[in-house]
Amino acid sequence: MAGYHIYGRPFAGSLIAEFLLTEVGEDYTISFPDKEERQSAAFRAFSPLGKIPALTTPDGYTICETLAIIAHITDRHPSLMPASAQNRDRYWESISLLGTTMYPAYHRQHHSYYYAPDAAFDEMRRLAQADQSVLFDHIEAMLSPYLCGEEITAADFYFYMMCRWDMDKDAMRDSRPKLASFISHMRAHPSVIKVLDAQPRPAK
Repeated sequence: MAGYHIYGRPFAGSLIAEFLLTEVGEDYTISFPDKEERQSAAFRAFSPLGKIPALTTPDGYTICETLAIIAHITDRHPSLMPASAQNRDRYWESISLLGTTMYPAYHRQHHSYYYAPDAAFDEMRRLAQADQSVLFDHIEAMLSPYLCGEEITAADFYFYMMCRWDMDKDAMRDSRPKLASFISHMRAHPSVIKVLDAQPRPAK
């Protein structure tokens, strides 16, 4: 039986699958289909919307959508979730907040052309950043030192991935010491270092 295969993009949303599979010691391969390939009939046969990340399992079927990918991996590796019922609820609350509120705010900033004409980009990004500021303040209060207390979970890897996309990282960390510490700890985590070091860089 083959291992996992990730369809992704360097430094983008496929990082979460790489972080989690690396953390639990699962073997995987990864490819980076370009836009043309993602529109092909062959790719859309397993990712009907042409979206990445997508994860092909050792059983041969493919999962699309990030939250479904996280759920698949954590179902098979419960160590990526908190042990207690109370913290498990907090974990799912965090995953939901990140996927339904934080991620869309980043998407509106980095892919504004999906939502509005060029003339509205600056205002859209300003509003998205304002939404994020409220979320960062909320998460600052939650961190202790991770989202679910002392245990590092899949939610922390997911949140760290999004923090890497922020357009003003200094502002994100300013006046939020727990968030700044969280980012430093996650950046130094062995699985994170291994995955980021392996990302392909543009040829110079």
